[in-house]
This record gives sequence, structure tokens and C-alpha cells, in this order.
Amino acid sequence: MSKSSDHILEKAIIRCKKAQAITRPYNEDEMVKAGTLAAEKLDILLEMSKEGDFGELGEQLMILDDMVKNMQLAILEPLTDSIETIERRMNAYISAVNEEEVKSSDATSAERSQEGESDEAAGNRDVPRQSADTESEPMDDVTVQQQRFFERLHHFFEFQRIAEEKMQMIDPSEKLGTIKLKAHSKGIQEKDGTFKSGYRQQDGNGKTIKYLSDLYAAANEAKPAFQDVLNSLLQDLPQLNANSVQMAPIKDQARATEKAQEEYTYRIPGPREAWLFDILRASVTCKTQKQMSDVNKWLKENVHIVDCQNRFALPQFDGYRDLLYYISVPYKEELAFVCEIQVHHFDFKQQFGVNSHRPYFRPYFSGPWREPFENLRDLDMLLQVGRVDDNLMEFLLEANDSSQLKLFGRLFFEKLEETDRALELFKRVLTMEETALGKGHVITGTTYQYLGLSLLKKGDADSALMYLREALAVSDANLGSAHPEIALIHSQIGDALLMKGDYGQALIGQTETLSIRESSLGENHLLVAESYLKVAEVLLEQGDYRKALAECHTALTIQESILGDSAAEVAQTRLSIGEILEKQGEDQKAAEMNLSALSIFEKSYGRKNEKVAEALSQVGALQAKKGLYKEALSSHQRALEIRESLLGENHPECAKSHTFIAFVLDKTKDAEGAASSLQVALKIRGKSLGRYHLETSNSHFDTGILLLSNGDPQNAMSQFKECLTIRKSLCGRNHPLVGQAMNAVGRSKAQLGRLDKALSDHEKALAILEKAVGPNHPWIADTYQYFGEIQNLMGEKDKAFESHSKALGLRSELLGKHHPETATSCLLIAKLLESKGDLQGAKVAYRQALSSYLVLHGEDGQATAQVRVCLGRMMVGQLNFEGAEEELAKANAVLEGNDDLLAAEALSLLGTVLSKREDYDGALELHKKALKIRRRVHGDQHPDTADSASKVDCARSKNDEDEITL
Repeated sequence: MSKSSDHILEKAIIRCKKAQAITRPYNEDEMVKAGTLAAEKLDILLEMSKEGDFGELGEQLMILDDMVKNMQLAILEPLTDSIETIERRMNAYISAVNEEEVKSSDATSAERSQEGESDEAAGNRDVPRQSADTESEPMDDVTVQQQRFFERLHHFFEFQRIAEEKMQMIDPSEKLGTIKLKAHSKGIQEKDGTFKSGYRQQDGNGKTIKYLSDLYAAANEAKPAFQDVLNSLLQDLPQLNANSVQMAPIKDQARATEKAQEEYTYRIPGPREAWLFDILRASVTCKTQKQMSDVNKWLKENVHIVDCQNRFALPQFDGYRDLLYYISVPYKEELAFVCEIQVHHFDFKQQFGVNSHRPYFRPYFSGPWREPFENLRDLDMLLQVGRVDDNLMEFLLEANDSSQLKLFGRLFFEKLEETDRALELFKRVLTMEETALGKGHVITGTTYQYLGLSLLKKGDADSALMYLREALAVSDANLGSAHPEIALIHSQIGDALLMKGDYGQALIGQTETLSIRESSLGENHLLVAESYLKVAEVLLEQGDYRKALAECHTALTIQESILGDSAAEVAQTRLSIGEILEKQGEDQKAAEMNLSALSIFEKSYGRKNEKVAEALSQVGALQAKKGLYKEALSSHQRALEIRESLLGENHPECAKSHTFIAFVLDKTKDAEGAASSLQVALKIRGKSLGRYHLETSNSHFDTGILLLSNGDPQNAMSQFKECLTIRKSLCGRNHPLVGQAMNAVGRSKAQLGRLDKALSDHEKALAILEKAVGPNHPWIADTYQYFGEIQNLMGEKDKAFESHSKALGLRSELLGKHHPETATSCLLIAKLLESKGDLQGAKVAYRQALSSYLVLHGEDGQATAQVRVCLGRMMVGQLNFEGAEEELAKANAVLEGNDDLLAAEALSLLGTVLSKREDYDGALELHKKALKIRRRVHGDQHPDTADSASKVDCARSKNDEDEITL
């Protein structure tokens, strides 16, 4: 079979699956329409089949053609059976032909082998593509995502099937679906699609609900009155018992927020929170149809029914059935609160169980745009196809149903991480909607929004901004500037601006979002907390850690007041706080926040969850910073295992874990292992995201940092230049990340001794950064430090002192007196002053650095010991032997047992001090230890080794003189 025939059949199989999905109608009224649609799909299938020679299969397709033309379209069961038969025969035909071709290929290979043809030549010949149903195709990261999605989808439909079977057992005559419900409101929706404003929820003052907090306050006031209604129902219907009528806990505010967003965002009139009728809810469980009818009759006669639905006649999208009522309950003077009552059949409720896949698919059945049964059919078709590939895309892009394509686009983007394919579908949808509805229609506006978000995920901030601003204009025209959906788009625009590096405008966008949400939703709302976190995210990038931390704490206060202190949202905010605290040098407090978040995530989701992996990564980063490399490696490896098991080995999140692991391995002197891990991270990002993506540029940057720290500036510069090229291409020449990469290139040149060129790169970086982030940012301080280091190497010590002083001033102001980077500036200034001969100034700077290191690392910290060695060396130069001995003795106590050059210097200096007070025995012992280390590290010819050898000889000579004297 030729490759073109193979391709035609695979496309035809998708047509069969689509026709099968169509012929499973969800109510009888749709049967004729379903038959017509199925016939349309099959007509195209049959036309396609005429393009290839399929032998006996062609005859079967002709029989199907006659059946489609001659049958009554409303009678679908025979058609469904026939379609399924044809599909099976198609798959069998493909498999049989492939097997014959494999056998033929094997035989030909054997013949070629006998004739001497090379394996390489044989390998270049065409091999048929595997069929869509073949399970032996290698898995990649996308396939892992698809596999998990299709498992969920299978269980979703399996749940429906089981529900249908159980309903047939419980109610074979379908009498429950005939119970007639009546709403006293005569329906809350007007003919023009708007809703009756009088049925919106009211607050305690009789005004339409504006804020969720007011809705919950009114619910608490109305709760006793609702309980009275339930008690009256129970009293008047003795066939029910106390266990039959139960008031549920007040609805969780997080779910209420989610439901308002999903279902009522576009309901007119708003606000959307005013349409939440299930904050107060109760269930009535009946054992017979008679009891359910009695409850229905009682409700008709005793309460005002705002809205109702017999969901035995029209089941929910996941197959659940009950009688649903929204009733108006008077509770204070003329005030009333709308409450929900669900009337269940005991046998069905007991057997239905918990559908964990309901919340996963629920967003695709919310909103007014499409009937649920249409989405069910499309999901059914997708399940039948069983994979997302080019054949499915080709089929979809031929469709004329924009709402169908939008559904698949959302699924590809939100659930399957098929961003490129989602973009293709959204672009097709946009063309169709602009033609049919116009550019200014609210539905078209949502497509602009999806296009923007998809492009943002790909790292294309400029194109994302274009579509998001179109979405903003459309939504503003349709919904008004104070609508919560407008706030969401402002936030998404802020995200795009943040990616572009335009921090000032990003902050304006997120602040605008916060303002709209506080005004429309109230100050105590989860979306308001989300906005505080978004503002904090921008402030963090601007380097304003104090304000960012304050915004996060405000968000945390709101979340804890609504959700308690053990919710997953609270844990996520604690992770954000931990990140800021770590940047501020508050490592212990950061660790407490991270561990708290990890504990909550594990309790909420179990030990294998993406959020758990995220928390483990932050925990591991702090463990590495503390020198707990074994523990850090364990944390990062566990995070990697979770990500690989959930997302596949080639997912960008796995690249993050590999990067963390690389830097821990580097700290443990495993340079080869570290380089290997970074190469894996780069390979993953290059494959999954492409060369031109910010995360790919980050991999090049990280690799450069590792190479630079290991003394390979030439290769480091190559990595930094590649990073710079990608960032310039994506972000433009004036993005702060471009400035960061330019600084890195300069550092490489400085290590190579190309000081003038390095200085020029840092000057360019400074100009970019000052324009992008302003003069007060930690990256500006870093740049001044790089200036100072190069100027010192060039012998321009006064200029170097000025640059380091600027860095110190910025760090003290932005990061605080005892931040690690502030301490680094103090140390560099101290060394510079010491080299200039300003020993008194150096002593002050060393003391300031020592004060910071004591706070940061404690008396026993290696970094603290290093500062004491520097201070001791300077005091020896000042002939302050008593002060030097105190500092060096403390340093030696920490460094004892170390076998490095710092320990050697401390030993040598303390030996010199002991010699000055004529303790030659002690001095000789210390100089011998220093000599041993320096010989091992430097060899015999190094000046420091020679210096130690000379001091050993001198101390030994002095000992000999003492013995002669004695």
C-alpha cells in the first residue's frame, strides 16, 4: 500500500470516528440532525476512499455509500453498526498490508544482504508509517501528556456509561424523567437572552449583591430561615426521615469564585456573583418515585421556586441526575435569599460515587456559547481517535464549526500542551468568527484572548500583546471597563509586558487589575489576593523586595481569612514569600515558608504532584545555599522523578530540575556530572520549546555560569553569546535580560584578560539596564561591581573604589545591611583599600563585612572564617599581633581539618603571629601544616610554597637557637 493510500485511510478512520460520535445522540430531538451530520462526514469519507485502490475494502465502502444514500436518516443504530464495522475493516486492512510490507521488506533486506548491499543503503528506503491504533510507537513528552488526558477522558465516558446502566436498573420505565417541575418565576431568562434582574441575590440591605463577602454575610443571616423551610418539609412529609433532609455546609468560597468565573462571567445583567444560588444548599434523598413527586408537589405549594430542572430527563454533562430547585427564602422583613435544593433518588445517589474527572472537564461545559451535548460528541470523537496528530489536525481544519474548533483549541492549549496546534486552530476560528460575527463580538473577543495566551506561552510577548489588546477593546465595548473579565485581560497584558521587560507598564497593568477587582469584587476576595501576588511579581523583577513582600503578605492574609491556613492557594503564596525572603538573605525564614508549603501540598495532593515538585525545588535550592548538598540533591532528584512520571522526561519542567541538580553537583566538585545535567536541560528545552525561547536562552546562560566558575571563560563566552542572540531576537535590544547577558559576556572577556572590551560590554549593559529597570535595581549594583573589578585589574583603584561604593550603596538600600551581596561589596572594598595601603579604611570595611557574615552564617560559618583570615592578615600588616591572633585563632577553629588554600593562609598567618611572640614550637607546627597544603595545591615552585618553606626553616632555626641557649 502506498504512503498516500495509507494517509487517506487514516484520515478516513477519523471520519468514521466522528460519524460514530455524531450518531450517539443525547436526546431524541437531535436524532435527525445527528443523522444528517453523520451522512455529511461519511460522504466526504467515501469521496476520499475513491482516491486509492483498496481492493475488497473498496467494495465495503461502496455498500456503506448506498446505505447512507438510501436509509432514513433518523434510524441511526444500523448506521452506527455499519460505521464501526467499516472502521474495524479499515484498521485490519492497514495492519495486514503493513505486515505484508514488513515481510517483503525483510525478504528484500535478506536478498540485498546476500547481494552485498549495505545496511545504510537499506535504511534509507521508505518504511510505512505506523497506523493510528499501533501501541508500539515510542513515547515522547507530548505522548505522555496525551496518554494521561485520554485516560481521564476514557474514565469520564465510562462514568457516564455506568450511570446510564444504573439508571436503567433503577428506573427502567423512565418515570423519573416525567416528573413535571414548575418555576413560579416563569423562567429567569428573557427571550432576548438576558436574565430577570429581580432574581439576583441581595445583600443584607436589600441591594443587589456586588461583593462575594456580602453574599456570604447574607447567606449566614438567611441560614436559619432556610433550615425552617427544610424542617417544615420534613414535618409535612412523614414518609421522609431526619436523615433524608440534610443542609450541606456553606459552599467553599474558592469554588464559588471559580463557578462565578466559569458560568456567569457573560450573564447580563451582572454582577456575576449575584447569580450564585447554591451558597446555601440542601439535599433531599428519596427512596421512591412517589416520594420525589411528593417533595416536588410540596415545593410547588409552599415555597417560591425561582428556577428548576428535572435532570433525570436532561442529565448533567457527567451523567448525574436529580431534581434541582432554586427557591427564594424570606429571612428578614422583605429580604429573601435564593437557596438550592437537590432531590436525589437514594439508589442512584448511593451507586453513583465520586466523579473526580468532573472538575477536570467542567470548564468545557460552562458558559452560554454551546450546548453540552455538542461538546460531549466532540469529546467522544476525540476519545475514539485516541491521539492528537497531523491527521486529526487536517480533519479539524476542514471543519466549518468554529465552536467545535475552539473547544479543541482550548483542550490542546490547557490540557495537552499542544500549543502550536492550539494556535493553528485559534487562528482558523478567528477567521471564521470575524466573518460570521464581526471583530467586535464578545465571542470573537475570547478568541483574541486565547490567541494571546497561546503566544505568551510560546514566549512571543509582542504578538501576544497585539491579540490581548484586541481582546481588551472588544470586552471593554461589550462588558464595560469595570467588569471582572476586563480585570483578567489587564492582568494578562501585564504578564506579557513583564515578559517584554517593560516593568513600569506591567506594574500599571497589574495595579489596574487590582483596582477593578477591589471595586467590583470587594477587598476580601480570592481574585483580589491573586492581583496582589501579580503586583508582587512585578515588584520582585524591579528589585523592590520589601514592597513585593508586603504585597504577598496582604494576599496571604486575604487567602487565610477565606480558606484557612492549610489551603493549596495559601501554600503557593508561602512559596512566593519564601522566594522573596531568600533574595533578601533571610534564608532561615525562607526555608520555614518553603517547608510549610511543601507540607500543605503533600497533604492536599499527595506526594506525587507538580506543586510538590515545585516546592521541593525551592527547598533544595536553599539546602544547597546552606551547604547541605546531599539533602539538596535528594530534594531535586525527587522533584525530577515526580516531573518525569507526570509530564514525561522531555518536559521543560524537567529541564528546571536538571539545572538545579547541575549546580549542586558543581558545588560537590563533580564538574563532569554538572555539565552533563546542564546539557540534558538544554537538549530538553531546545527540543520542546525550540532554539528561540527564553527558557532555552536560560539554559545557555546557566551553562556559561558553570563554565566560568570552573575556569573556562572561552567556552563560557560562547554560551553567553548564544543566550544574548536569542534574547535580542525575542525581546529586542533593550530588554533587561539582554543587559544581564551582556554583563555575562563582559565577565568572560575579563577572565580572558580582554579588559577594555569587557568594560565596554558592561557599559552597554548598564545603559540597557538603567533604561529598562531604572537606576535602583540589584542588577545595576552587580554591574557597578563588575566595573570595579575590571578597574582594579587595570590599576585604576580610585575609579574601582567609586564603582564598588556605588554597588555597596545600592545593595545597602535595596537589600539591607546584612544581605550576602551587601557583605560581598564590603569585602571587595576592604581588599581594595588594603591593596591601596589604606589599612585603617580596610579594617573598617572588613569589620562591616564580618558583622554581616556573622548574622548570615554564624560564628562557625566557612565564609565568616574567610573574613576573619582577611582581617587577621591586615592586622599582621599593621603589626597588631594581638588583634590578629584573636581573629586568626577563631578562623583556625572553624577551618581545622580543611585541606585548602584558605586554611593554609590562616595557618601561615597565625604561625607568623606566634613567631612574633616567640612561640617557635607552635609556629613551626603551623607552618609545617601550611607548607604541606601549599605543596599539594601549588607544587614546590610556587612563591607561596617557597614562603612557607622559608618560614618553616626560620622557625626551626629559632628552635635550635633556643636549645643551644638552654
